Amino acid sequence: MPSCEERVYSEDYYSVLLDFWPEGGRVDNEMQDYCYMKISSIVGALVMNKRELTPLSFTDYTYRFLPKLYAPMQNVSFPLLKSGILQVQQPPLELTGRNVIIGIADSGIDFTLPAFRNEDGTTRILAIWDQTIPYGSISAEQGEDGESIAVDSGERVRRWNDDRILERTSMDVPFGTVYTRADINEALRSENPFMRVPSKDESGHGSAIAGAAGGRVGEEIYGGAINAEYVIVKCKQAKRDIRQFYFIAEGARAYNETDIMLAYRFIDGYCEIFERPLVYCLGLGSNMGPHDGTSLFSEFLNDIALKRSRAIVVCGGNEGNQAGHFSGSGDEDVELRVGEGVGGFAMEIWGDIPEIFSIILVSPGGESTTVLNSIIKGERTIHFIFERTIIYAEAELAEQSSGRTFMSLRFENPTPGIWRIKMRNAGTFHMWLPVKGFLSGEVLFLQSDPDVTLTEPSYAQEVITVSTYADATNAFWSESGRGYSADGQVKPDLAAPGVDVPVPGRAPIALPGPNGAELMDELGRFTITGSSMAAGITAGAVAQFLEWAIVRRNDAFIKGREVKSYLQRGASKEAGVDYPDRRWGYGTLNLQRVFESLRV
Repeated sequence: MPSCEERVYSEDYYSVLLDFWPEGGRVDNEMQDYCYMKISSIVGALVMNKRELTPLSFTDYTYRFLPKLYAPMQNVSFPLLKSGILQVQQPPLELTGRNVIIGIADSGIDFTLPAFRNEDGTTRILAIWDQTIPYGSISAEQGEDGESIAVDSGERVRRWNDDRILERTSMDVPFGTVYTRADINEALRSENPFMRVPSKDESGHGSAIAGAAGGRVGEEIYGGAINAEYVIVKCKQAKRDIRQFYFIAEGARAYNETDIMLAYRFIDGYCEIFERPLVYCLGLGSNMGPHDGTSLFSEFLNDIALKRSRAIVVCGGNEGNQAGHFSGSGDEDVELRVGEGVGGFAMEIWGDIPEIFSIILVSPGGESTTVLNSIIKGERTIHFIFERTIIYAEAELAEQSSGRTFMSLRFENPTPGIWRIKMRNAGTFHMWLPVKGFLSGEVLFLQSDPDVTLTEPSYAQEVITVSTYADATNAFWSESGRGYSADGQVKPDLAAPGVDVPVPGRAPIALPGPNGAELMDELGRFTITGSSMAAGITAGAVAQFLEWAIVRRNDAFIKGREVKSYLQRGASKEAGVDYPDRRWGYGTLNLQRVFESLRV
């Protein structure tokens, strides 16, 4: 029987989410080949042999438990001054994130960059969990005699699932490899650091977020928390089956929701031994989900954010100007343009309670489907006579997370041209297409709605959700996601700079250009635009605030909810804008004004 780690990497296994603990360690008496990895007190990841199961579908696995896929939120003036971050780095406050930890789950980090080192050359990174490097491919734990000690995969999973273990070791992850601060420092002292610690950030996205939060090279300051330390998770890419299920474009970076949630469990557990405040920063986003804060991922983040000395910053995404959202009510004909060369895409329709809506699809060639309604049982496969398109339709009358009516339409080989979706008896409804990075060509609504375009899981109530603006012009960035939520809750919480943000490091191959590249010794300083940069800058500011509140004991028991309230209170506001606003939330990030608002 393969180990749990082998199952995690194998394309012969599915990963799904559960919101219950399997009784007696058993999920199903008929299922033999699986493993379970705990994420929280009630949420876990189940890895199962697909030969024992039916193919992926919302009908068999339900929408709530089938993991969603997330994309990096980048597009590839100095923002810290406009955000009041540099000011509070100076006397009398001198807040630099000292004794605060920033946790990032993304594409990894280039640990060799000077931006992530102390003045003595040692690393500011406490640990890197690289999910892409199987533990068995690296020498196991070393004994006193220098001989490697084999670590049983089952024991690693058992320790991961056991909450009674107070102190975690570097082997306490169910798969992948953890590199500690000692490992990284040893690597930095060697001639070839990547021989000792082979974890690399191929896309540069994770390194850019870390740089925007707290990067520093000499007198060059890139983020507010220049003395904070990091715990980093390099998330592995989603497997082939689930990528094909969602029709993710070839070569697109797509991260599985399960792996991201496991990453945050690791960060939370690993940081407990340090007894320091922790800021989580998420620069990934997805259009999959109800957009109302009720998803399983949102529930998980809310639980973390309600802990003392914890705060979570989530980017609002780059989907505001991508024509990927449509909202309407009653009987409407929705027009959808599909360009040449699109292999497939998935679309979601969410209706309000209590309506039971129905739809008719009309192809560019004029063929119509039969009436499909939101009480479909099982998966309906629709073939066209004169066109190669296949549509897979599934529905849930009361989706488990939100209670709202949900329908999924997955288009395989869609005919280029204008598709019409005839909505009938719908009440209020929303449609979302995949984030732009997941599409293999042009797919858009002809009469789109730029509102309610923040990406999941930024609608989680307890997280700090940020939209994006250009600090050089004070203009809202047109690509930025916008609120509110699908049920009218106020999101985003505030806006932060995210246009042409300077970050330290080598210009990654994955970034075009790079835009505005500027040589700095043998390394590069370049600029990145995207909501992930706004999240990174905000995470650095939150780390500075937590230093004041917890490390200096001005508010030692503060929670993420209170941190968000302080930031909203101190946000800068423009005349003529009625706050809270769908674009700006409660205003723009201004850490200096946060402290000015505390004056008696």
